[in-house]
Amino acid sequence: MTIKEINVNEFDSFANKHVLGSFYQTSNYGKLKEKEGYKALYIGAYDNSNLVGAFLLLSKSISLNVKYGYSPRGFLIDYFNKDIFKDFTDSIKKYFHKKGYAFIKIDPIIILNEVDKDGNKSLNNSTNELIITMEELGYKKLKDNIYFESMLPKYNPIVNLKTFSFNNLDAKLQKSINKISSKGLSLIKGDFYNINSLYELTKRKEDKESNYYKSMYKIFDGNNLIDLFLVEVDYHEYLLNLQDDHETEATINEKINKIFQMDPTNKNIYNEKMLSDRKLYEINEEIAEVSKKIQNSIFKEYVAGALVVKHNNVASIYISGFDKFYNRLLPNHYLHYSIINYYKNEGLSFLDLNGITGDFTKNNPYKGLNDFKLSWNPKVYEYIGEFDLIINQTKYSLLWSSNKLQKEFEKKGLKSN
Repeated sequence: MTIKEINVNEFDSFANKHVLGSFYQTSNYGKLKEKEGYKALYIGAYDNSNLVGAFLLLSKSISLNVKYGYSPRGFLIDYFNKDIFKDFTDSIKKYFHKKGYAFIKIDPIIILNEVDKDGNKSLNNSTNELIITMEELGYKKLKDNIYFESMLPKYNPIVNLKTFSFNNLDAKLQKSINKISSKGLSLIKGDFYNINSLYELTKRKEDKESNYYKSMYKIFDGNNLIDLFLVEVDYHEYLLNLQDDHETEATINEKINKIFQMDPTNKNIYNEKMLSDRKLYEINEEIAEVSKKIQNSIFKEYVAGALVVKHNNVASIYISGFDKFYNRLLPNHYLHYSIINYYKNEGLSFLDLNGITGDFTKNNPYKGLNDFKLSWNPKVYEYIGEFDLIINQTKYSLLWSSNKLQKEFEKKGLKSN
């Protein structure tokens, strides 16, 4: 098999048709990562004159005369054809050994397990066999991460937009969505000039600066492959709805109080009275907060947002966030429900909600994130994980012993259990 660099058009044409393709394996993503110090290489594998495999390689020098490569969600090759995969792997090792590489990291979109909400797994035996084959060919399987230690998430919840239905959501989520209609929220489709607003809502999540997202938007927007969404609250509309809610609840509360006065020992009536009193109190609190906003000439605000990348029939939420100060408005629920319906109406097939953890216990420090994403009835796939294809064992071992690999791939800001 012949390995060589190919041009961007050849690569994108192959990658866009490949069953394992994703936006991570596109020239757009390569251009973006070059702004972070990587060199993007587009590699093709030819069997005679036929292009049978390809991948984006993000190349970087890690020490003097030593380089490594990372192929995000790569390689794009038929892993289950043992002859082709072996020939491909052997050829890759020879090609990059001559160029001074220590290893190439990969994390392909190959499903290891389908996971239910309780963490029970449906094993994929063919993938387990593939792992054995990969290890025999010189791929070092890295630790199976439970949280977000890997380069990209190992567990991904994906909503089937073709079959998604409000009626299939659990009663609690349906109730939350119904409540949103009175909050004065609307979905705004933004553009490049709204990046700073989005960044203010998401900057707690990553150590990337706003310029990273500006570059990303410019690169992917050239092919109309990125969407920016913001959730806006209109305080005038919100106040009017609150006043209607107050009037309705006040009427209910008055009736309950009359009944309670006639039968003050009735526990059921007492509980109804306490519940209604609580609702009235919360509505009054919201009215006071919203009125203060309007008095301060704040009539509209962005309270949630997301950046979504499109690839073929899949939309992927790259990053999203909301202002927790406005949690009472349920902006994150509104954002995700609106995005799901937007792409369902656009005719796309799937929405990738981005990663969750592999910890399905009550002690999971990311339990809130897991529960929220799982509430949309996605299918959760555990991918095969990260592998280092060792090109030069001596250089690879030296990088490990000198702690350079650990520092290079350390993920900051992870919660501990």
